[in-house]
Amino acid sequence: CSAILRGGERRTRVPLMTDNNNDDVSSNNVATSASASALIVSATDKAGMEGIDRTKIDAIILRESGNSNFMKQQRKRDAAVDERIAKMKKRLDEHMQNAGSHAWEESERRMQPEIDRLVKKRKRLSTCVVVDMDAFYMSCELLSRPDLNDKPAVVGGGMVLTSNYVARRYGVRSAMAGWIADKLVEELSNGKEKLVHVASNFDLYTRKAHEVRLVLAEYDPKMRAYSLDEAYLDLEPYLSLRFGKGLKHEEVVAALSTADQSTFDKDEEGEDGGRENDDDSKPSAENEDASLDHLSPDDALKATATIVEEMRKRVTEATGGLTCSAGLANNFMLSKIASDLNKPNGQCIVGPTNKEILDFIRPMKVRKIGGIGRVTEKILNAFGINTVQELYDRRASVQFIFAKQATANFLLHRSVGWSNSDSNSKDEEEESSLGQKGISKERTFRAGRTWGEVNGKLEEIAEALSGAMQRKNLFAHTITLKVKLSTFDILSRAKSMARGVYIQSAQEMIPIVSKILSDLKKEHKGTFTVRLLGIRCSSFKEGSDSQQKQLDSFLVKKPANSTTIPPVPTDIESSPKKFDGQDETGQKQERNFVVSPYRKRTDGASSPPVRRDIISSPRPFAAAAAPASVSSPVDETVCPICSKTIAGNNDNLNRHVDACLNAGTVAMLVGESNKEANERSNKKRRVLTDFFA
Repeated sequence: CSAILRGGERRTRVPLMTDNNNDDVSSNNVATSASASALIVSATDKAGMEGIDRTKIDAIILRESGNSNFMKQQRKRDAAVDERIAKMKKRLDEHMQNAGSHAWEESERRMQPEIDRLVKKRKRLSTCVVVDMDAFYMSCELLSRPDLNDKPAVVGGGMVLTSNYVARRYGVRSAMAGWIADKLVEELSNGKEKLVHVASNFDLYTRKAHEVRLVLAEYDPKMRAYSLDEAYLDLEPYLSLRFGKGLKHEEVVAALSTADQSTFDKDEEGEDGGRENDDDSKPSAENEDASLDHLSPDDALKATATIVEEMRKRVTEATGGLTCSAGLANNFMLSKIASDLNKPNGQCIVGPTNKEILDFIRPMKVRKIGGIGRVTEKILNAFGINTVQELYDRRASVQFIFAKQATANFLLHRSVGWSNSDSNSKDEEEESSLGQKGISKERTFRAGRTWGEVNGKLEEIAEALSGAMQRKNLFAHTITLKVKLSTFDILSRAKSMARGVYIQSAQEMIPIVSKILSDLKKEHKGTFTVRLLGIRCSSFKEGSDSQQKQLDSFLVKKPANSTTIPPVPTDIESSPKKFDGQDETGQKQERNFVVSPYRKRTDGASSPPVRRDIISSPRPFAAAAAPASVSSPVDETVCPICSKTIAGNNDNLNRHVDACLNAGTVAMLVGESNKEANERSNKKRRVLTDFFA
């Protein structure tokens, strides 16, 4: 970091077990422990774990969990990665023999224009901030349990949600099984310490996260928070008003809030609905980029560092003692890495110049880069690429090793410390929003649940996923179900809708994923005990009036001069007798028909709420139905089939639509179509000589 500001002091260091007390760890386990970090996430280091004895910790993890179903499955996957690496090396050797070293030089020359372009596009100032709360869940508990400050403690029982910094000195971290964490603390402290487990309290965590966001939103109303303990902010608008125009903090907050609302209003009004500027209006955040031009990058960096420190102190005051760490850089990828470097209660500032960025990123291990996980790290390490510097130096080899161009380009961009957040152009933001590949939701639970409970979980996931899609106004063409069994085998299957059909509601998702789950159970050989379910929707289309038509759009209110026809009789026969609205016993099921917002309520009552579902495949309800047992106010609605006005409640409209579809309308249309076809075929075919009579 080009500048590091500290707040508070680190927790007391916990002495590690000495070499003389290593009798419980077998030499065989120590020799093979290096593979633990490559097999499981909980064996990788986290903030506060610097200087721990990774060899001993890995040996204990492998010894305690080496024969579990999870580790067996991980070893299978690791073996598959080894096979993949062997094929990559063979292909690389063959290429080297045929092409020679000059091929790498040519490849590097072809990549240089792209590198130059990325460097040129860097932001001039470091204004991207990532704020990360320190051991958030545990810190929330410590507010009322200060006695745990100097004891190893975690939130969670069977699975560790987070640990305090004392426990991390023993290798305990989030995503670790609770019994393994207990064993680590017990052995590495020679029995002197015992891990304390605290039950989770998400109401408390959510309340504290809200307090944090209220503070952060003053500095960036458009901040993004992807979890309770982390937020992404761009301070450039704030800085331009604070230092460019000399406003006080309260004035800046008011100006940013006004600008955010005016932007929303402008979007609502459209291109022709803009408002003229008023010189006497409140301070505006518009043109903030130009107002920082008088600041040098160094002065802007110092000013920003001061603001970040001020912001962190205000978070601590607002939450009653919770601390946070922050990273500041000219893109969020660098800021995220920096936010983890000086925990707890510290901040790391990365300058905006190319030299400062490269000096910061190049010594890092490749695993520090967001998006490089366990598998990619192992592949890169197999080719002698351990640091970001080596990732850049061997960029030509990387381009050849990874067959997918997207992966190769991603690694090239990261090797020069560049990410998409370098550019704030409107086009790139829109492309990012429209180009989202998928949304998914997963739930993990204890194995051994009944089939009904598993299906209940599936419905909960569908509801949550549908809510996320509605908030983004997205409709999906493809839905994928992921199932993890107690053996840690992962099964998945995708289903695409018919052409032109897109879904969004949980009512549409549930039958599809339930059918997939049932099919997977039938096809699977062996015990089908589920421990994780996930649903993913993809192939999106944004919802709009022109793209996604609901049934409501076909139901219009009665014209003033139209005549009302009586409800369709209930004795109209319809074919077939059995329909989707009946169960196997022939009993009629309840129907959820969409109620039109255009209906005219003759009694003045308000209309029921309208479902936002897309009607992709409406069920063919039968016309024959028993009279409704519950009376409702009289509605008047125009039938979308025959354009006649229907009087009566929802059931009357249903029966009339069924009658139109089943009783003869379709036959009439087909008959007219056939008649026109016959007339065309009976016409005398004309030849060229007919035109020269």
